[in-house]
Amino acid sequence: MMFHLVLFPLMFTYMVVGLMPDEYFRQKIEIITETRDSLSEPVDAAMPFLDQYEAIWNSAKTLSLIGMDAIGARNSDDVTKILKDLPERITTAYQASVENVRKCEESNTKEALKDATYNLAVFCISVINISRDVRVKPNDANSWRLMHDHAKTISEVANSIRQVLIQSGSGIQACIETIGTIARITENLETMQMLARDGTLESTGDPFPNHREDMSGAAKRLVGAARLLVNGAISSNQEQVKDAAMTAEKTISDLANAVKSGVISLSIDDVGTRSLLLNGGTDVAKALSNILEFTKNAFGKSPNDASWDKLYSSVKELVNIVRSFLETVESV
Repeated sequence: MMFHLVLFPLMFTYMVVGLMPDEYFRQKIEIITETRDSLSEPVDAAMPFLDQYEAIWNSAKTLSLIGMDAIGARNSDDVTKILKDLPERITTAYQASVENVRKCEESNTKEALKDATYNLAVFCISVINISRDVRVKPNDANSWRLMHDHAKTISEVANSIRQVLIQSGSGIQACIETIGTIARITENLETMQMLARDGTLESTGDPFPNHREDMSGAAKRLVGAARLLVNGAISSNQEQVKDAAMTAEKTISDLANAVKSGVISLSIDDVGTRSLLLNGGTDVAKALSNILEFTKNAFGKSPNDASWDKLYSSVKELVNIVRSFLETVESV
């Protein structure tokens, strides 16, 4: 009977205050320790580093964001939820990070990634430990300071993993970033498309021919940028792919700006022509995004890999879409 009298208040405290037994934290720490120690264990089918690039990047980014959440927890309205979820989030993200690194084929890059990921475990464990102390003593300034410092280190080490990736895959990273830029461009063009159909897209009254050459020139330059991407992938040259991706990013931005300027120079009532130009610009942007995706996938692969066929086909598709877009521009 006495056992129940003691146990009930303890369980009630866990439920109401949101505290967790020490065993919960010990389990998370054991998982991280075991996961860290598995870094050097072989996997059944190792993959080229570049095939794992995005997965490693994303898991490192997740850990960095978790660290930032922990840093800002004290000033957050959701401080209780952040602290409650923190051990599970850190453990899951660290497991993913280790698994993604393990899957890479052996290389100098993998060794650098393993070192950084191994060291990351110390700070993940520290933050889990300190988060327990903070939840028990939420007004203890020293515990908050320690959690802030160690969470900051989690973000810094996770970012150092991303720096290793950038140094070893600058071309791949440039493709990823340019794909992100294109996604924002297409979203903007599609928003303009809706406004044009609704008749709420403004008109400057500016002569359309003032923008025709800007659109045509940018579209033609994109074909050249696409060929540079392919050449860089064929020669496995990260710098060449990086330069080509950056050129493509600037050129598609120029094209989008020219299309928008040309569209708003037309009358509000000319919905059909406006839609044709916006659709054409969007199609060109999406075709370029496909080329960047397939360049990233084909890089470093053998000439017989199926990813090359997809890359070559995507370039042909871009050429056809650009040709159609140029015909539309000339017909206005």
